[in-house]
Amino acid sequence: MTLGDIDVAGEIIDLNFQLLRTQILLEEVLKHNAETMKLPSPEAMNEINEFALKSIQKKFPNMNIGRREDEQPQAEQAEA
Repeated sequence: MTLGDIDVAGEIIDLNFQLLRTQILLEEVLKHNAETMKLPSPEAMNEINEFALKSIQKKFPNMNIGRREDEQPQAEQAEA
């Protein structure tokens, strides 16, 4: 099944595989390093989110992908 120039079914399968693999890897890393792990700051998480958004926008330039209104960066939420 395609939507525009995107193989939707293939993308869903690929994304589910990547997500599950990443989740399992993260759980293993946390399990073996829980006492020494330092989680990213809210500012670092905002940078990660922005990088991910820009990467998706670059991969799908015709989809008009943007941040949802309820997903403001944490720094902006603190100011509001």
